[in-house]
Amino acid sequence: MTVTGPNPSPRPLRADAARNRQALLTAAADAFARHGVSASLDDVARAAGVGPGTLYRHFPTRDQLVRAVIDDGLWALRDHGESLLEAADPVAALTEWLDAYIRQGNVYDGLARTLVDVAPDGEEVQGCRAARQAGAQLIARAVACGAIRSDVDVDDILDLAAGIAWVGQQPDRGEDQRIRLVRLLVDGLRVTDSTTMPGQPGFVAR
Repeated sequence: MTVTGPNPSPRPLRADAARNRQALLTAAADAFARHGVSASLDDVARAAGVGPGTLYRHFPTRDQLVRAVIDDGLWALRDHGESLLEAADPVAALTEWLDAYIRQGNVYDGLARTLVDVAPDGEEVQGCRAARQAGAQLIARAVACGAIRSDVDVDDILDLAAGIAWVGQQPDRGEDQRIRLVRLLVDGLRVTDSTTMPGQPGFVAR
């Protein structure tokens, strides 16, 4: 399956409009991360350096802005994964990407579930699939190098990562717990004498 980028607009935005849209997405992502999706949209517009009217021209409703921020983050996650494919240490690269995947999943309430259960007709489906495929490439590379076990598939690993994202949404959990759980996840994937080695039946990148 070939995954393409976000659907192009029928009428491409002017350069200044495109800059304003990206500034709004960046400001909204910061505001939502700090205050949740109920953050003041007037504050988002102010942080982006535009007026409220500009915000509503790009994103007529709060839901549209939230979806756009999530989608933007998922495509950024895809790009980040692809940038790590040439890293010298495939396990370190996978660990870095998994941590970013988990942080993306626990920024907004309910997004951790989205990372696991993408509706086939959902607007975020392409971005989510693209992000997961980037992770699959990093996992496959680590398997091919003999660094991690091959008796698991990409869905196993990303479902575990989404579970860590869900834990991170709980009020009594913090960054230290996320880092600890990511380390435990990666350590559990490392090859030992008793785990399946590359070339044996096992890993399937879906």
